Amino acid sequence: MTKSSLALCMALLFSQQSMANETTTQEFNDTYRAYVAAVKNQQDSSELAKKAFELGKKVYGESADNTANLAINYANSLDKSEQEQRFELYRTAYEILEQNHGKLSAQVYDSLIGMAESTPSAKRADTYLDDVIAIAEKQNSAKLVADAKMTAARILAYKGTGERYYTAKKYLEEADDYYQENLPNNAVDRISADFLVAAFAENQRKYSTAIERLNHVVSVFDQELDFDHQTELNAHSKLVHLYEKTGKSDEATKHCLAIAKMVPWKESQEQEPLYRVHPKYPKSKVQRMEDGSVVMEFEVTPSGFVDNITVVGSEGGSAFEREAVKAVKQWRYAPKFENGQAIAATSRVQLNFKINN
Repeated sequence: MTKSSLALCMALLFSQQSMANETTTQEFNDTYRAYVAAVKNQQDSSELAKKAFELGKKVYGESADNTANLAINYANSLDKSEQEQRFELYRTAYEILEQNHGKLSAQVYDSLIGMAESTPSAKRADTYLDDVIAIAEKQNSAKLVADAKMTAARILAYKGTGERYYTAKKYLEEADDYYQENLPNNAVDRISADFLVAAFAENQRKYSTAIERLNHVVSVFDQELDFDHQTELNAHSKLVHLYEKTGKSDEATKHCLAIAKMVPWKESQEQEPLYRVHPKYPKSKVQRMEDGSVVMEFEVTPSGFVDNITVVGSEGGSAFEREAVKAVKQWRYAPKFENGQAIAATSRVQLNFKINN
């Protein structure tokens, strides 16, 4: 082959590579824009995030910051049940960013939180979160430190037991103290802290503390925010549960009514109880390893109590029926509202009794 023909071949090769790179870049740009739109419209973005990550590796290279951020986007788009895959993506991002910027750099902050959330190991999560807090402390921002401790408390509370549970409680108390002293009453961070403090308190059977915090959430929405929100619904629902648990049914009623005003009654489906007592399994049936089921129809009163229960079908005998009726009598519902008034309505439920062999 002559030098001129070799030069021509090389020129063609570089031209083809340039066109391929240009095509890949354009495809990446289109995919990333579609991903951003899907996130904005609250649509499933996981396939677009995956494609953007794969294309981004070709456009930016395996060890670029942009590639790491695309890995985080992909991990964030996946369902929480896909923990192993999410962890690997966060770890990929962390390894790139740690190599590029350092172990305690601000750049690795999000990937460390992602690894802490998605690892099944409470011990490893604790280690990652130590670094998260250390990074926050390096930024000379008391708010960022409080946020890091709040995040650590939330993650460790649902992963850890024993020592790590108390570490979570300590972080929560420190973050909560900062929020109460420095943030306005209706700040989102304060409301989030109220929920987590209430969860810890309920776990320790400090029901009055849990009720106080959840009532704060409700009062903020009633007095300072002019829209209904899932957070407000959750607070009302938890208050129904806690008041019933502590024998204060009258206090629970106003929260049943508040939920009813926010969530329309659906005639076409079974209503979800706000407070549920599980039926006892009849001893005679346990001894004989017998299963059963009971279908009941009943009235939900304007205050959300259950009344006038009728058994409309059952399998397994009257012992199952007695226990089912006894349990459902203690349930609470959000009543039906019509023309701005709570009214009685009919609902139906099936309880299944099954021995786990």
